[in-house]
Amino acid sequence: MSLENSTHSSQNILITGAAGAIGQTIAPYLRQRGHQVRGLDRSPMPHMADTIQANLADAEAVQRAAQGMDVVLHLGAYRNNADFMDVLLEPNVVGLYNVCEAARLAGVKRLVLASTLQVVDGFDAATAPIHIADGPRPINHYALTKLWAEEMGAMYARGHNLAVLNVRVGWFARDAAMTQRIGQSERGRDIYFSQRDAQHFFARAVES
Repeated sequence: MSLENSTHSSQNILITGAAGAIGQTIAPYLRQRGHQVRGLDRSPMPHMADTIQANLADAEAVQRAAQGMDVVLHLGAYRNNADFMDVLLEPNVVGLYNVCEAARLAGVKRLVLASTLQVVDGFDAATAPIHIADGPRPINHYALTKLWAEEMGAMYARGHNLAVLNVRVGWFARDAAMTQRIGQSERGRDIYFSQRDAQHFFARAVES
C-alpha cells in the first residue's frame, strides 16, 4: 500500500531540532497527514504553532515538551564534527540523555533517534557494500556521539520497554552548496536523502 493511501491514527508528535532543515521539511508533512506536531528547538520555529524554545540541556523544558506525546522524533544535535568537550557534549550527549529520559517519564510509545551514516565512514568505500554485521567504524567525535545515541536507544528499548528506532540518516541537502557537493561526490547518489525521502521515512516511522 502506498503511503498516500495508507490509513493511520492521529499521533501527538514531538520533533526536537524542529528549526533545522529536516525538521522544517517533515513537520508540515506530518500535519498534513493529520498528526499533531510540537517543536522543540533553541531557535525560533515560525513554521509551527505549538513550540517550546529551549536548549536540549534544559531537562525540565525537554520533559515539559514530551508530556502528552505519543512519538518523539529526536533530530536535535550539533551536526558537524567539533571539539567534544566545548561543543558536542552538551547537545549530543547531555541533550540525548534528557530526551530519552523525558520520553520514558512521559510514557511515550515510540522514540526515533537520528544517527548518521558517518558511524561507518571508517570503512573504505571500495569495499562496499557495508553490512550491519560489520559493525560501526566512526572516524570523528561527531560520529561517535551518534553511535552513543544508537547504544543509548538500544539500552532504553531493553531496559524500559520503550519502542526505539535508530536511524542512520543519509546526506540531506540543507542548501544549494550542499546539493552541489552531493552531486560531485562519488558516493553522493548512493547516500542522498531527499526532502521527499525524509517526509516519507519519518511518516512511516510514526505510523507503522
